[in-house]
Amino acid sequence: MYIEPTLPLAFSHIGQRAINQDSLFPTVGAATEQTGLFVVCDGMGGADKGEIASQLLCDTITEYAHCFNYPAFDLVHLRTALGLTLDKYQSYLRQHPLVGRMGSTLAILQFHEYGATVAHIGDSRIYQLRAGKIIFQTKDHKQVNDMVDAGIITATQALTHPWRNRLSRAVVVEPGHNPGQPTLPIPDLTVLTDIQKGDYFFMCTDGVLEQLDDYALETLLAGNIPDQAKVQSLVALCDGQTRDNYSGYLIGISQVQQITTVPLTALS
Repeated sequence: MYIEPTLPLAFSHIGQRAINQDSLFPTVGAATEQTGLFVVCDGMGGADKGEIASQLLCDTITEYAHCFNYPAFDLVHLRTALGLTLDKYQSYLRQHPLVGRMGSTLAILQFHEYGATVAHIGDSRIYQLRAGKIIFQTKDHKQVNDMVDAGIITATQALTHPWRNRLSRAVVVEPGHNPGQPTLPIPDLTVLTDIQKGDYFFMCTDGVLEQLDDYALETLLAGNIPDQAKVQSLVALCDGQTRDNYSGYLIGISQVQQITTVPLTALS
């Protein structure tokens, strides 16, 4: 499968925080129609140096991909890159003993010959939309979602629960982490093969979701306006309203061609 995006459009804003702890690859304005890998990371606000944690994670994932000539990410590749990230976190903690811990969310979208790999840890989210409707979205790794699944609370109760912002998974290292026996976070990874011309992928940190719900996202992306105007509308919803940093990538699909490939082994 050959997938060509329209010009991907990114944004990243500080919101009402003192510093922007979100990191993107490619950086804002750097993506082209040939870009096949996108990464969105959000440094954990309750951890020290979240801006460094997110950038280290973003850089390590993309450097790993470049080193191996951009392989289709499977769990083996992803866990290897995550292990390298944890080692870098531990090295930073050793050099900066006053830093308590380091952590970040991770969202990856990669186009390749088999389709699109979607992987995430934490609550940075990825959507696929078609004809103004969400047809796929990642499920946030939050403690309240785990409690809903376990039947402890209802989905309605989760919206106002005092733990609603607590992550159940993240790429995180505490002091004393042993790099020889890393505790790797468990990513969710899906390979999407139903991709059509005109689809959109939208990636964002949780700050965007303070103001953007599914209905608003579907309405904005269904509009017959240029992609740049759609991104401007998304940003306008958050501007002056969102407390957290808010960052995202909008990636439209301009062309999809089926090509003969070696049968896909189980990436996930």
